[in-house]
Amino acid sequence: MEITTKNNLRSAGAVVLAMTAITASDAMVKGMLDDIPPFQFLFVRAIVILLILGTALAIKGQRILMPSIRQPFAFLRGGFELMSTGFWLFGLQFIALPTAAALAWTSPIMVALLGIFILKEANSVWRWLAVLMGFIGVLLVTKPWGAEWSLLLMLPIAASLASAAREISTRFISQSAHPLQIAFITVLVTALGSGIGSIFLWQPLTWDLGIGILISALLVSAAFPLMIVAVRHGEMSFIAPFFFSAIPVAIILGYLIWGDTLDFLATLGVFLIVAGGWLNVKKFSHRSRQSS
Repeated sequence: MEITTKNNLRSAGAVVLAMTAITASDAMVKGMLDDIPPFQFLFVRAIVILLILGTALAIKGQRILMPSIRQPFAFLRGGFELMSTGFWLFGLQFIALPTAAALAWTSPIMVALLGIFILKEANSVWRWLAVLMGFIGVLLVTKPWGAEWSLLLMLPIAASLASAAREISTRFISQSAHPLQIAFITVLVTALGSGIGSIFLWQPLTWDLGIGILISALLVSAAFPLMIVAVRHGEMSFIAPFFFSAIPVAIILGYLIWGDTLDFLATLGVFLIVAGGWLNVKKFSHRSRQSS
């Protein structure tokens, strides 16, 4: 499939929307982990998401499961999602949020690397500069340099690597599979894995937790198909900087919910994130016009 500038721009927009939904969900989950074990949260949310996706598939006239189960990468994608979310939630229990976020948001760097070396996508100095600007911006916003080193810091790094592998595996799934079907398989694997992990740690659910899990499930259900469409139709190394859009969304939510404000370094970091995304779009569009 030929990837055009329009496809890349649409994919970038889908990533921004997905990151907004996921970040909003994370803001809710942050306050819930004190009252519910991570695996139990993952399991209950996955069951709700399966019901939402199943209903959406039925409305669209699609099969609940994929037309053929002879697509191991669909199930592998679910395994990477389970690892990514599990590592992330467990890391949040022991690591300061700014430190965990800075490490986890290295995922776009890993996506770009895997896209170039595994998918053999086109590369340029400008793309690496854009990704580097985004990563430096993340560091300035989160300021993790004051944290003491611990092996627990490997948890968000592992989440980042698993997240990148999840997106790369999407490219190897048959184009005949509907995005909602892929998302359903992904969540099904997550539900099975987290269900086993929560057997011995189960706690009673309250109404507040139930409502929070439902809202989180709705947001994640919207993000999954958007991410699948973006990865299928856009170049990995092009859309990678747009994963950093989660940062300004998190800053806005932090101000609205907790009254957090930006200092000079954080403001500079947001500027670098936005500038990196703009640079990537500008240079890629210019190269596309020259080649057409």
